[in-house]
Amino acid sequence: MSLINQMLKDLDARHESDVRGRLHREVRALPSATENRGLRLAIVVLLVLTVAVAAGWVGLRYLARSPSGLGDPAVAVAPPSLPEPAAATSAVPALAPTATALSAVAVMPPVETSNPSPSAPSAAPASQPPVAVVSDAASGLKLSSLLDKVPVTAPELAKPHTAVSASSSAKAVPAATPAASTPVSKGLPAAPAPMPAKTASPGRVDKTPVAKTQRERAEADYRRAVELVNGARIQEATDLLLDTLRQDGSHVASRQLLVRLLAEQQRKDEAMALLAEGLISQPGQITWAMMLARLQVDRGDLAAAARTLQGSQSFAAGNADYQGFSGHVHHRLGQPKEAINFYLAATRIASADGRWWLGLGLALEADRRPADAREAFLRARASGSLNADLLAIVDQKLR
Repeated sequence: MSLINQMLKDLDARHESDVRGRLHREVRALPSATENRGLRLAIVVLLVLTVAVAAGWVGLRYLARSPSGLGDPAVAVAPPSLPEPAAATSAVPALAPTATALSAVAVMPPVETSNPSPSAPSAAPASQPPVAVVSDAASGLKLSSLLDKVPVTAPELAKPHTAVSASSSAKAVPAATPAASTPVSKGLPAAPAPMPAKTASPGRVDKTPVAKTQRERAEADYRRAVELVNGARIQEATDLLLDTLRQDGSHVASRQLLVRLLAEQQRKDEAMALLAEGLISQPGQITWAMMLARLQVDRGDLAAAARTLQGSQSFAAGNADYQGFSGHVHHRLGQPKEAINFYLAATRIASADGRWWLGLGLALEADRRPADAREAFLRARASGSLNADLLAIVDQKLR
């Protein structure tokens, strides 16, 4: 046990000697403290300059906002005066004497009168701005000639003359600068400031409803009628469409929807009247012409149907259904030659439609042209577009 303790002590002593031997190699010199002194000095100088600039800017702003700064208009203050000149001055508070007029009064000699009075002053004081000087500055007359017209011995008579002169000066002088038009006189009430004009509040917006045009109202009524039809309110939709057409008879969609609703309600006479009325103003609506012709065929009025189709024939030159239906009407009227022409036009437009070949064959057969009729029947069967009933008719004709 003592041997183990001795070994542990030797190991500890050896470890301490190794650490002490390596200690001098681990020691490093710290950087000099003077290396960052220049950077800190530059930062301090920059902060001081920033504070100085900010203080100067704030001072300039304060001086600019000060009420005693430059640019304020000079105010002429009149000394105490007699009641009569004060009353005359109050009649024209919007006028002020200029420096030129004051200097002219200061050097003016006394005005001689025929009846001098010891109580009347020989000349106006240099510091008191007479009203006549104000009139002189506005009217442009010579000061001496203007003062000759003003009796200085009778202040009572000077008041009406001063008022008239001031009123004429007020009319002659246009709107001046704010400094000249609003003088401040000592002991006199200031002129009332004009009331600012009332302006509309910027936050208020006047909304004027835009009136709808006749077509816009018709479109809105049509959309409403469609909603009523979808809601199974047929009668309300019918009444609305009738009113729409009374307001705008050229609205195509409203007329077509109304005709369909009237036909479903078995009100065919009204439907036919609506279609005929529409075709008078719009003959190019070939769909209306075909609808009216079908209703007329259903009623057995083939001649009327033929007339209806003929009225819009020029607008349907490229419509195979229109040409084929016209051929069908003429075939039933016993006019095979006209029917053949219409069926040929239909086959030229839609050669793959077997219905028109079948109609052509029937018209040729009625015109006693069996060979041509058989060829037309063969073309009809070869088209492959016939339903079972029509195909049975073709097969019967080819036997």
